[in-house]
Amino acid sequence: MKGYRQVYLIVKDRGFVYQPVADVPEFHKESDALKHWEYNKESILDANFYNDPIVIIRKEVNNVKTKDLYV
Repeated sequence: MKGYRQVYLIVKDRGFVYQPVADVPEFHKESDALKHWEYNKESILDANFYNDPIVIIRKEVNNVKTKDLYV
């Protein structure tokens, strides 16, 4: 059984690490993430103390079942 999930996140870009912005949900469409950004831009920027770049990333998660442990 395979499972695949693709979500968009609003995160702080800290070089090689993307840190999620607090209290921001995952989005299934990039347009939904952009709408959330437009409505909450001031509060997200107020919490950005170090002036890190704010970006939208696409995160892909794959799950593959390898073995049944209990049936």
